[in-house]
Amino acid sequence: MDTIRQELQRQRQLLANYLDLSTDQADDDAYVARGNGFCDAKYSEDFLEGQIDAIRQRIVELEKQLVD
Repeated sequence: MDTIRQELQRQRQLLANYLDLSTDQADDDAYVARGNGFCDAKYSEDFLEGQIDAIRQRIVELEKQLVD
């Protein structure tokens, strides 16, 4: 159980970090060089949303394990 709780806490912190990153990125107008061109964000919105969704799903799974 302690291992599940530790992993749950780690996933919650990871989720908070990604949420902060997505908020910070939206407020940042800096351009980041990529290869031979430029992009307007370090991470794509799709990437961040995918990571956030995956982490949220993992949190739900861990919470279910704690209840069972």
